[in-house]
Amino acid sequence: MTDFVAGGPKKVLLAALLCALAVSGCAGSPQPSRPDSGSRASTSAPPSGLTAADIGWLQLMIAMDDQARHILQLAPERSGSTDLKVWAADVAEHHRSELATLRALLTEGGVPDDNPHEGHDMPGMVNAQELRALETAQGPRFDRLLRSALLEHLAQARKLAASVRTADTSKEVKKAALATGTSAADARRRLGSA
Repeated sequence: MTDFVAGGPKKVLLAALLCALAVSGCAGSPQPSRPDSGSRASTSAPPSGLTAADIGWLQLMIAMDDQARHILQLAPERSGSTDLKVWAADVAEHHRSELATLRALLTEGGVPDDNPHEGHDMPGMVNAQELRALETAQGPRFDRLLRSALLEHLAQARKLAASVRTADTSKEVKKAALATGTSAADARRRLGSA
């Protein structure tokens, strides 16, 4: 897992800028506009009604949560810890619910639910080699790998959620970011006792 957590605010800002640049490339084709009831009209908002920051955060969190949910679902068969299995099941279920919310926001904005981050080695996600290790490990080794991956995932989710809440994002995305940050902090706290 990359050591991004220790990178500090400069790396978080750099990641946010890179994400915004990637989004402008990924979301370059115009999306059909949706009826507007006189709500937020922003010069930085694409026709979908979502800002580039909205789309970038939603797509990144969906990619991160999809992968985290996948590795969390490995715990019942691979973990050697009953407490970790219970924790992983609970967090996987929460990610399922969060993913539904994030995908609904993209759909409401008329943005396709594709994954522009697939295959990327990014903070908060495991790379292909780390994923293979998780998928083949058993017992205490799996538990160490899972904890390491999820600590990074939860820390990155909290950082991205905090940065989105202060960015030019829609009210709905800010609300989702607040929920993401709160749930990541709670999951991190509970992992300490799992």
